[in-house]
Amino acid sequence: MTVDELTYDPSDPAVLRNPHPVFARLRAEDPVHWSDPMSGWIVTGYDDILDGLTDSEVYSAERLTNVRKHLPAAAHTAAEEVLRYLNSWMVFRDPPDHTRLRRHMANVLNLPTFEALRGTVSELTTMLLDKVPGDETIDMLPSFSIMLPGMVVMELMGVDRDRLLEVKSWSDDMMLFIGSARGVPDKYERARHGAVSMATLFKELIARRRADPQGDMLSQLILSEVDGQTLEDDELVGCLMMVLNGGHETTANLINNSLMALAHNPDAFAHLKANPDAMPTAVEEFLRYDSPILSIGRVVKEDTELGDKELTAGERVFFMLLSANRDEEVFDDPMKLDITRDPNPHMAFGKGPHFCLGTPLARIEGQIVLNEIISRFSSIEMAEPVENITWINSLVTRGPSRMPIRLGR
Repeated sequence: MTVDELTYDPSDPAVLRNPHPVFARLRAEDPVHWSDPMSGWIVTGYDDILDGLTDSEVYSAERLTNVRKHLPAAAHTAAEEVLRYLNSWMVFRDPPDHTRLRRHMANVLNLPTFEALRGTVSELTTMLLDKVPGDETIDMLPSFSIMLPGMVVMELMGVDRDRLLEVKSWSDDMMLFIGSARGVPDKYERARHGAVSMATLFKELIARRRADPQGDMLSQLILSEVDGQTLEDDELVGCLMMVLNGGHETTANLINNSLMALAHNPDAFAHLKANPDAMPTAVEEFLRYDSPILSIGRVVKEDTELGDKELTAGERVFFMLLSANRDEEVFDDPMKLDITRDPNPHMAFGKGPHFCLGTPLARIEGQIVLNEIISRFSSIEMAEPVENITWINSLVTRGPSRMPIRLGR
């Protein structure tokens, strides 16, 4: 295959499951690559991705205008109800709006807040793992990997835990709007229903917290002031939606991708069983080895050059974090899982002004969950060939749609 024939096509299930061979070729031969199936640039080299994510003057996070332009005519009404709230997600804003929204969120989502959740994470982990059978095949995704981070986020936001599955289904439907989700029937109507349902719930919660403030994240967010200004109700709703989506999906993928890596690397499992204090370093390697976020999208603001290519204003760019974390120029033997790797300058959570605020919580959850699983069970095995498992159809998140494993007693 020549460079001209080489392409990244996420509609191919095999590529979606394992894009690493294609990314390795692209890094070596065409690191800033035009993809016809994606109608955009695929950037795979670590340094180019670092340059792009740290330059908000040239690469815009404001992708929603572009989305509007390409909407089918019949979808406009439904789309506007979704965009009403997505417009307040700081991940889709450039400075100064991004700066303002991030300052509000950083007032609330910070290391002391996340450290205070350690007890909750441990309690929930124990509760959920007590229900997981040993020596039987189980799909960890619905029974544990989604439940644990979802419950933690609900606790953080002050939403009843027993509404998790209902609220998650709304969130999943809304995310059809900005993921790839090719061929999904009623995509825009489902996204509208998810957005409106979540907004209704969150507005009720906001009204209750205004009348009776608690010590939770929402109460603090309502009171947060930046330059004397508080957040409007639609902005509060948008912030809650973003936290809910980012807080459970990414950590669920971190858990599943880490379990899969351990199933294929029993020596790493044995090392961590004997050395539980090694888990913080190991989690950084799990984040690098199979990142829970596939890519970050941007729109070119002005004609520019990246690598040896000329990029035109208005074109889409996908910065492939998954590829950056396997770049041979940065990491020794990058295709190998090395749970003692240090230093480990991965960019699993992005770089630059949009670096994920929830990163410390994902790390805490990963460390507690994996140590508890490893201490309880004698082994982790995949219950099916990986080739039988489909991966999540998304250009944003990265992980399996099922996680069939056996945990040995």
